[in-house]
Amino acid sequence: MVLVRVPPVARTAVEAVMPGNRRVRARDLPLVIRTTGDRSQAQLTAVRLRDAGAVVLVMEEPAEGEGAFCADHPARIAARLCVGCRRPVCTTCSLESGGEDVCSACRKKGRSPRARVRRRQLFVIFLFAVFLYKVVDYIQSDTRAVDPNGHVRVAVFQFVPPDEPYAAIVRDLNRLPEQERLPTSLYDIAPWFNAERRRYGGAKGFLDVDVHGPWGRVVEPPDLEDPDLPPWKVGLRAWQYAQYFHELVTDQGKDPDDYAARVYVVYSRNSDDLASHSRGSEQGRVAVVYVDLGEKNPGYAALTVAHEMAHTLGAQDFYEPATSLAKHPEGFVEPFADPLYPQRFAELMAADVPTGPRAEREVRSLDEVRIGYATARDMGWIDAGLAKMFYTPDFVTPEERLGTTDDSTRPGTTEDGGDPE
Repeated sequence: MVLVRVPPVARTAVEAVMPGNRRVRARDLPLVIRTTGDRSQAQLTAVRLRDAGAVVLVMEEPAEGEGAFCADHPARIAARLCVGCRRPVCTTCSLESGGEDVCSACRKKGRSPRARVRRRQLFVIFLFAVFLYKVVDYIQSDTRAVDPNGHVRVAVFQFVPPDEPYAAIVRDLNRLPEQERLPTSLYDIAPWFNAERRRYGGAKGFLDVDVHGPWGRVVEPPDLEDPDLPPWKVGLRAWQYAQYFHELVTDQGKDPDDYAARVYVVYSRNSDDLASHSRGSEQGRVAVVYVDLGEKNPGYAALTVAHEMAHTLGAQDFYEPATSLAKHPEGFVEPFADPLYPQRFAELMAADVPTGPRAEREVRSLDEVRIGYATARDMGWIDAGLAKMFYTPDFVTPEERLGTTDDSTRPGTTEDGGDPE
């Protein structure tokens, strides 16, 4: 924070609110009066000094290692990094993004924290809608179909605009396992889930994922974003939404009811479609994922499909709704690492890799993603006692932790109560 000018008539009032109550001399101006990493504190002090009559500038140091100037506004110093792509951004970028540190490219692609929060929201309206037509016997059979210790069959149904069937992201996500190694595809999701299940003591072959399509279809589901809909109509619209995708698949000669869970992937180049947002729900075992045809990172698109698929298996989100940053400790794979940052992996239900207190990066592959203890608990892989034991603070010894539970014989633990490998 730099004090630029103090009118003589305001000198006494300014000195009264100066940090450290310093005396101001005209020959010392401009004067650095505070250096802090807390932006809100700097702004608060600046407001008090301006109210007293001073001219004050709040400046930020250039972002480390990313260049001193903004990628979108080259004449401006870049004091921050875009939360989507890590490119340098300036205060003008933040203003244009409604207060978020997002560059123009990520803003257009819907990669701002606000957009990600909406994109990853649960399909909560399904919670009411599915019970309009599900009966007790079906619910019981549905529970058996996703037994965490059994064998679960999931389908991924893809729809692409008829005039753009060969976009690069579509080709990458449909790369077959036997093809030359490329970025993560939809066919890598089941092996990845199964490897994670084995880490928690499960048997081989927990999950089968059948990939169908992509089929050339114009996808226009019923609108669910109208805030003026009465509750009864919201439920009806949600049921119609689920039925719409069900019928799209049956039109292709497939039966979605052959699977315990269904994930519908919709490719689109219209950012308004992406604003409808990806979502998944355990009730109804349905997820809808929107993928931008201009997406350059197939690994992140595959992660989004795996994330929403996990919702259908009972997992919940572990990121802060206001910021989209991973919650600590549940949203961290290694919550007690020293130093805590940067983390080596992203937690599936937090999605990004934490690299600092307010910074994350996208994954490039499922190899950079792990399922944490809280998510394993939610999907029934381990019980709550084992998850609680993992998140016990470090200052409690292993012996003390074992003394509070008799869980050492459960699957996923070792004889001395250690964590799964």
